Amino acid sequence: MITVEHDRPRDRIVIRASGTLTAEDYEQAMPEIEHAMTLSQAPLRVMLRLEDFHGWEIGALWRELKFDLKHRGDFARIAVIGETRLEDWGARLSAPFFPAEMRFFPAAQEAEADAWLAGSGDGRGGIA
Repeated sequence: MITVEHDRPRDRIVIRASGTLTAEDYEQAMPEIEHAMTLSQAPLRVMLRLEDFHGWEIGALWRELKFDLKHRGDFARIAVIGETRLEDWGARLSAPFFPAEMRFFPAAQEAEADAWLAGSGDGRGGIA
């Protein structure tokens, strides 16, 4: 399942991904994310929370890749918050495909992730 929370004053969204993502999950979430990008005054900052995340069905993975390619320059910073080293590894593998700055944070460091997202920077720079 994918849920999206908006924080328009900070040009930020929180995306929560849990379980095994399906193409239907993307069908419902993508218009909302694209709408948030339209409303933002600057490149969008994203907090991606992986909660009991089990990956993607093949159709969902394809939708994810198409979305990422279409919008690869539309994000400033992406903070990935997860629970496992595998999620950290996944964030590191996907970082080269985004010009946005991306960083992984363990779930216990959400406050640090929030502060990093709010910080200054041009949004270009890989993964920390």
